[in-house]
Amino acid sequence: MEKRSKTGKVALVPWDPDSTEHRERLYQQRIACGWKSDMVDKWQGLQRDGKMAIQWVVLSDDDPERDSRLALHILQFPGEKESILDSATTFGGKPRMLPNSPRHFIPVGHISLDSENPDPSLADPSQGLYCISTFYISRALQGVGLGRAAMDAVEGMAMQAPLYAKTLALDTVSREVYLNEEVWKALGIPFPELTNQDWYERRGYKVYKRVEHYYEEEGPTGKIVLIPAVFMKKSVM
Repeated sequence: MEKRSKTGKVALVPWDPDSTEHRERLYQQRIACGWKSDMVDKWQGLQRDGKMAIQWVVLSDDDPERDSRLALHILQFPGEKESILDSATTFGGKPRMLPNSPRHFIPVGHISLDSENPDPSLADPSQGLYCISTFYISRALQGVGLGRAAMDAVEGMAMQAPLYAKTLALDTVSREVYLNEEVWKALGIPFPELTNQDWYERRGYKVYKRVEHYYEEEGPTGKIVLIPAVFMKKSVM
């Protein structure tokens, strides 16, 4: 599935939980993201069961800025310079046809559309409720519209068969955390220029609850940082 942003296109390619290369690349990107790198092994089982639907965000071949953007990504993350093979034989818990010709690609991010979450307010397929999670765009390419294009593609996928989603939900860091530079220093993450909450609100998501100390993250020095989250929903009927 592809979706045009203001400055290019992205394609979404399913993550293969049975591929060593796919697993290692996702782990590398979660390290770069700064969140939940320790969850990759658990996500493998959830992906196999169709409870998660993690997909790679890939620059489309017909994006006129593809090569320059890919070069920027590799410059900042040289460990991701090698391409990986499109090899997932299942997606969403169902068989998937592989391309006729082997396809190799270098992902610049990833995003998931989940049918299950420990918090039932985030995902309940019987109610047409699905959760967007584990969303990351390369820090070398943020701010050029790729995140918007990836979200457009995932939202469109959710509304189509077989899901026919009525509501999409997500959780993200509470807005006021972004004003506290000490939090980001403790996590070893560059100070963000834009809050995720504001970005999602501009897409139509609305806060329906807040949870204190929802995220528990360990910084590079071993310090544990507790971070509040907001839970957001958007009707897509």
